[in-house]
Amino acid sequence: MIDNRKREMAERASILYYEKNYMQNEVAKELGVSRSLVSQLLSYARNNGIVEISINIDEFNLRMIRREIELRVNFPQVKQFYIMSSDSEDETRRKLGDFAAPYLFDMINESRVIGVNLGASVEKAINSLTRYTFPDSRDKDVVQIMGGFSNDIHRAHPIELVKKLSSILNCGYFYLNCPAIVAQEELRSALLNEESIRSVIQMWEKIDLAIMGIGTVTDDSKLDSLLSDDMKKMMKESNARADVNINFFDCRGEYLPILENHKISLGYDGLKRINKKVAICHGLHKKEAILSAMKAGIIDVLITDSITIDAVESELKTG
Repeated sequence: MIDNRKREMAERASILYYEKNYMQNEVAKELGVSRSLVSQLLSYARNNGIVEISINIDEFNLRMIRREIELRVNFPQVKQFYIMSSDSEDETRRKLGDFAAPYLFDMINESRVIGVNLGASVEKAINSLTRYTFPDSRDKDVVQIMGGFSNDIHRAHPIELVKKLSSILNCGYFYLNCPAIVAQEELRSALLNEESIRSVIQMWEKIDLAIMGIGTVTDDSKLDSLLSDDMKKMMKESNARADVNINFFDCRGEYLPILENHKISLGYDGLKRINKKVAICHGLHKKEAILSAMKAGIIDVLITDSITIDAVESELKTG
């Protein structure tokens, strides 16, 4: 008798909640019971076949969502994955920026101070944001978080990316008119004491969203072209695998404090303090770097493609 009464109550609660769209407190008032009992009745209804919930998602999207859930289990340090299905690296190069843009749109709208560094995928994603209309963003700021790679003629200078994003948002910006790496420690100290650079560094403490790439540490990396022979030797001996804003990590994700007195960038401790750190990157050549960065816990959101993440997972299993 008690079970029959409970079932009847669960049926009534289910109709009100699922069909009539009542809130749980409204269901409680209608049935003359407590809100906690309503919650128990709805749970009873789901567990005993009174209510059946189906999720209508096409097969491809369902596979991708399940994949992202699996990734969060394997890499608990990363809070969210957004994986673009891709048949080739060329397709990814063309489309990843457009894929990343709507996710960046949402994250930027929830943020106040946005830090940006250099990366081909970051650049394409920012360019793709020109198609979006942002709500009033005059209270936001865009901040450069590393100096420039002025010898890279094939890629936008980070100042240009900062200006581009601030133009899209119609907000203020802070840029670093200096190189990312300097050979002399004295020159670095002098640059850090310049008022224009100090004002940017002070803004780093206010950043609540960082949009970054993940770099490799190889002889053909963009960073390598800025290093002296002594620096290159130091890098090789360190066994670094990943470069995140000129912060280096080994294959276990351990931080490597190298080039500390030569770089002008937001450092490891500063990055860790940022509420949301987004990495946009792809490429089979970056599988070790991405795996290292994920193990380090230095990124919260990874936006990449299916080819790259397959390679990263294979690297995890074999490494």
